[in-house]
Formats: sequence, C-alpha cells, structure tokens
Amino acid sequence: MKKQIINNKSPGFVFLHGAGLGSWIWEDVISELEYPCLAIDFPGRGNHKNIETKNLSLNEYVESALLDIDRFSPEKLIIIAHSISGTIALEIVHKLQNRICGFIAISAAIPAMNNSYLSSLPIIMNVFLRLMLTLAGTRPPESAIRDGLCNDLNEKQTLEVINRFTPESKRLYMDRLNTQDIPANSMYIRLKKDKAFTDKIQDDMIKNLHPKKIINIDSGHLPMLGKPVELARILYNFATHLNEP
Repeated sequence: MKKQIINNKSPGFVFLHGAGLGSWIWEDVISELEYPCLAIDFPGRGNHKNIETKNLSLNEYVESALLDIDRFSPEKLIIIAHSISGTIALEIVHKLQNRICGFIAISAAIPAMNNSYLSSLPIIMNVFLRLMLTLAGTRPPESAIRDGLCNDLNEKQTLEVINRFTPESKRLYMDRLNTQDIPANSMYIRLKKDKAFTDKIQDDMIKNLHPKKIINIDSGHLPMLGKPVELARILYNFATHLNEP
C-alpha cells in the first residue's frame, strides 16, 4: 500500500469491535496504516477487563468508549464500526458530531430510528436470538463461533477468537438507540462470505445508513483478521480522499 506522510491535522481512525471480540482484532490492519489509530476495548476486556458486562446498558458501553476517545488527540475522527458496534457507533456520532468526519460500517448493524440491534434483524432471526439470549446468554457455542465468525479463517486465528471471546451484556442487543444521526460521509463494506450477517441483512443495514459508497470484500465476518491488507487499503483510501467532492 502506498504510504504518505501524515501531519498533525490528519484525521484519526477509531476502531470499534464486534460482540465478544476486542481491540486486538485490529492489530494487523493498524500496522498497515500511518494515520493515528485508536482501537477501543469495550468493558470486560483489555484496559476495561475489571468492568462486569452482565448488566451494562448500551449507553454504558457508549460512555466507556467516549472516555477512551476523549484522550485521543486528533481533532477529526473516522469511526470504524464492525458488526454490533454499529449501534454504539451511531450513539458516538450523535455525541461527537463536531469531531466526526467519516463513518465506515463493516458488516455493521445500523438499526432504524429508535430500534435495537435485535429489532433490526429479520423476524425469525430476532425471535431465535431472543430465545438464545434467554436460555444460553451471550456466549455462543464453539461451533457457532467457528461457523458464523471464522468460516474463512485459519485454525490458529479461529482458536484465538474462541479463546478470547468475551460475553456481552444482553442489553447491548436489546436496548434501543437514543437517536440515529446518519453520518454524511459514510461507507458500508459488505462482506460477501459473511455467515453471521447475510447479504439480506447487510442490504437492510445499507438502506438504513444511506452510505455514499459501498465496497464489497470477498470475506467472512472478520476481514480484519482474514484480509487485513485489503481492508487497510480501503480505509487508507477513504481517509486520503475525504476532502474530494
């Protein structure tokens, strides 16, 4: 990837991970970028591992992320939201409107106004997940992690995802958004081999986001692990062309 010298006026990338994961998933992507980068850990892992996730609200996830962002120096931010973190990202956009210059959703949940992550899903999947959350909590069985999240990853990567998986609060799935400020400069990255978010689900999220650009990657649910160089190139190009008409 072609690199350039980044000055102190450059935007910074803020990376939000999906359910059960952590900031570690972005390491290979960040290593390819010369822009300032902040990979956030949600409660229950990383710098926030002492916070119990069981009863946390969506808003508490948002406030935890905002505390980390507050210490990140770039004036302008590009939010990178993966999977369920789309709900958190939309709340962050609302609270930090003056700092947000770009929004990239990677197979991300983008609920309609006043909806939750669960309510944005097709009815059959919605009912199934509600039942699973009630009966089994938010840690899926190993087979589901393998098939849904890691279908195109190697065994080493798959085991890392399984072993580092952190259960989330049920409320992260069920709490409704307080707002939905659609970022003006947005892009949706659709994952063509994603077994966790089907093409139909991703297309519905795209309709809710109304992105300026849609890019397809021939990847499963975790391109930051399976195709980090390709993903980094897309993010880099987005940032370098921000000011173009």
